[in-house]
Amino acid sequence: MSETNETEKNIFCPDCKNKTWDKWCQNCNSKRLKQDFSKWTSGNELIDKFIREAQLKAKNHLEVIEWIPYNRLRNIQYLDEGGFSTIYKAILLDGFINKWDEKNQQWKRYSNDIKDKDYEDAKKGGITSPLNENEKHGHTVVLKSLNNSSNINDDFLNEWRNYMIYIYSEDHYKLLSIKLYGITQDPETLNYMIVMEHMEFGSLRTNLMVKKCNPVDKYYNLYYITQSLSALHNSKLVHGDLHSGNILLSNNMIAHISDFGLSKPVGKLTKSNEVYGVLPYIAPEVLRRKSYTKAADIYSLGIIMWEMTSGIPAFNDVAHDHYLMLEICRGKRPEIKEVRKVFDDIENQKKFECLEKEYMELMIRCWDSDPDKRPTAAELHKHFREWYGAIIIPKTSLPDDEVIIRNHPLSCYKSRKFDYISVSENLDLEDCRIPQ
Repeated sequence: MSETNETEKNIFCPDCKNKTWDKWCQNCNSKRLKQDFSKWTSGNELIDKFIREAQLKAKNHLEVIEWIPYNRLRNIQYLDEGGFSTIYKAILLDGFINKWDEKNQQWKRYSNDIKDKDYEDAKKGGITSPLNENEKHGHTVVLKSLNNSSNINDDFLNEWRNYMIYIYSEDHYKLLSIKLYGITQDPETLNYMIVMEHMEFGSLRTNLMVKKCNPVDKYYNLYYITQSLSALHNSKLVHGDLHSGNILLSNNMIAHISDFGLSKPVGKLTKSNEVYGVLPYIAPEVLRRKSYTKAADIYSLGIIMWEMTSGIPAFNDVAHDHYLMLEICRGKRPEIKEVRKVFDDIENQKKFECLEKEYMELMIRCWDSDPDKRPTAAELHKHFREWYGAIIIPKTSLPDDEVIIRNHPLSCYKSRKFDYISVSENLDLEDCRIPQ
């Protein structure tokens, strides 16, 4: 951020005269939010406490979360299902808190004019809580419904408590993070739902072929991914479940890390005999029952780096079973292919090949069997900062004759629970189990 932009964001509060950031006075706004505590409740003491603590700590509008009544949501539409959650798209009526309106002495909310298409969608099947014609302003959001969360406990809030630690970090102000708007509850299932920012371009996994056809994109994407991962690691947290399905794209270049459900303090052991995740991205030492470290996140990133060059999910042609677990522990990694031709000009092609060679070498270091030999997130970020913009290639659309990628019927790219491998030195097959 330039000095000019920084100066524009730093102004003085008209009430207390303290310096503010982005027109947000933490001193005054925390008091205003506290005055509103009596006006709302989730009906759950743990959730109320979590939201209130977050509101009092908010240093800008991006850090404010709310209890969102379910009746403020419209055009709720199923999108996808993960290992432990179901994802929906919806419209949040009147949007989210943006700043304090001094003139009218109330919260000013950020929202958009609802589009004609949204009213048309309201009349289609598969939509619940459809828009009414008199509802004119809202903001598109994603709802993440955690399965079987009606009897909530403190573990449910782990994802978002760690996420708040991450966004409170000093490094966060250099980042573009996914905005968390608040929490709501489905009145039918009683499952709690996280209301969060909608990413227009979806997940990296659904865009892998686009990245293969536009090979320079990955340098930009990984610049932002490693920036966020470095900030997370600097907060003494690890992600714990990094894969291309939970990296979301707001446009072709900017990538965001999401799904902090398995994030945890560095070095904290998982419960005995359990490991969670998507098998191709789980580091071999984690499968061997070692504690999850920052280096395990780097391993996952190395697999993602390979996917961005291949255009397909890792190990998509084999079953994700105990045999693959053992092979990963024995050193099996995705097959590295030759750098393809993207330039007719010999000099540009040579420059591209040299850069891709460095990329491959870095990728191989990321998935080294020895965690101590893997680079740090900060080192990776430094490389991608140097590489993005080094080569410019015109954007390419997917070819009309694009090959359809067919995954093995027993592959699985959703997070799930595995039994730990009790792997001895000879990798005993009988001790490696996956629950049915």
